[in-house]
Amino acid sequence: MAHYKLLVCLLVLSLPILNWRASHSRSVSTKIPESIDQNAIIRALHDQPSFIRLNPVVSDINQVPTDPATYELELFQTPKTLDPIETYILRNVITIIPGIGPWGEKHIQFMTWLRNTKSGVETYADAPFGVSVGSQWMVLPDTARDAKGRNSGSLFGMFNSHRDLGWILVVERTVECVWWLMPFVTYTYDGVHTSVGRDLVRLAGI
Repeated sequence: MAHYKLLVCLLVLSLPILNWRASHSRSVSTKIPESIDQNAIIRALHDQPSFIRLNPVVSDINQVPTDPATYELELFQTPKTLDPIETYILRNVITIIPGIGPWGEKHIQFMTWLRNTKSGVETYADAPFGVSVGSQWMVLPDTARDAKGRNSGSLFGMFNSHRDLGWILVVERTVECVWWLMPFVTYTYDGVHTSVGRDLVRLAGI
């Protein structure tokens, strides 16, 4: 009986630890080949339903009206844009236990919000199990190449600054969830964002 009471006490004390939320931010950039027009990638990002369908774990999407309260979310405050926030219900299939086919998969449904920006798109997902993911997809000048490739302060460099920079696709992502889910969530989104970024560049080149 004493052991049972001790176990119950330990479980009660551990509840706050199990529910402790963690946050993880990451920025990843992908070089856009010179043969691909950067504006084609921005247009692909602005085609929101097609952009969402590039996600390999999304099985179905349904657009619904946007709650006005969504405009108060911190993610959508910067950068300022007059574009509307669009709301979608996503159905996903995620692998919980690999190697056993459908038996190891779980079907989930959650809401996500997207808003076009000048350089790409902002997204926010309110997923099950208390997982929230905010990300910004941006097409930006490759300033790292500028720093390595030429002297931008020279007369020649100033005249060619915009032509020679090149472009990159940048994804800035922040995940919030309970700490013990973080490794699985970040691993899943690393794979998803890599796949989507690769397909965006491929589609823009068609």
